[in-house]
Amino acid sequence: MNTRCAFAAIVLVAVAASAATNLNSSRSNIYRLTYPSDLVTRAQARTILGDLDKQGPMDEAKLKHWFAANFRHYGVDGRRVQKLVVMHPDKELKETAILLLTNPADEAEARATTVRGSKSNSDN
Repeated sequence: MNTRCAFAAIVLVAVAASAATNLNSSRSNIYRLTYPSDLVTRAQARTILGDLDKQGPMDEAKLKHWFAANFRHYGVDGRRVQKLVVMHPDKELKETAILLLTNPADEAEARATTVRGSKSNSDN
């Protein structure tokens, strides 16, 4: 019986670990993009950020519209994006951050990943 419980616990931990989202963060001069690694590749993120830089600064509504109109162009399955969050620059975050979330429950982790990697923290 104890062996079965131990095995079940190991299986549950393995399943939980594989279900965890690996959030990556890439940045440009104006924007920072945080995304699950199974949604966007680093190459796609660099291309997206390069094109966003060419567009210049945009407000939240324009960014959300731009992403909705361009996911397909960059090979990103926009149907999987359950939430798009725009974080405005502040004392902890120098660039506008965009979080692409396939699971809204990952927002706190995505925010932490974004702030930890911000230019303002790396400049200190």
